[in-house]
Amino acid sequence: MESRLVRLCLIVLLTVAASLPVQAGPADDAQAAFSRFFSAFVARNQAEVAALFAPDAQFYGTLSPDLVTKPEGVLAYFTAALDRPDVVMAEPLALTATALTDNIVLLAGMWKVTRTLDGKVNAGNPLRMTAVMQKRDGRWIVVQFHNSPRPNPPAPATK
Repeated sequence: MESRLVRLCLIVLLTVAASLPVQAGPADDAQAAFSRFFSAFVARNQAEVAALFAPDAQFYGTLSPDLVTKPEGVLAYFTAALDRPDVVMAEPLALTATALTDNIVLLAGMWKVTRTLDGKVNAGNPLRMTAVMQKRDGRWIVVQFHNSPRPNPPAPATK
């Protein structure tokens, strides 16, 4: 009788624990917010991509010769990058998130862009990126972004 009561209590406790909502931490929340970048990029939604960035964001796109610090500069960058006739795919390869505080998260990772035009596929080298996400007014936005081509690994040394 006593072991049945213990089992019943254990089942009740496990059932209650399993039904409690799981709270994601700031790193997971910021990473989920940033992941919308890839779907908006593929959809060529320049306005949605640009809206992921804070008005005072520091931005270096892959081909940015200078630091972009104004929202209209970020929008202009993605308008030029996405206003093309080819079909574009963006695939995250790796993304890590480190919560610096409850409202600031550092992201680092790699992604790949593949463009197809007239049946010809151009798969670029992986790109590496870093971003700082900040939670402002309950919303995660990019406050710093850097993207650059990943250099090829050095050739093995010959003897």
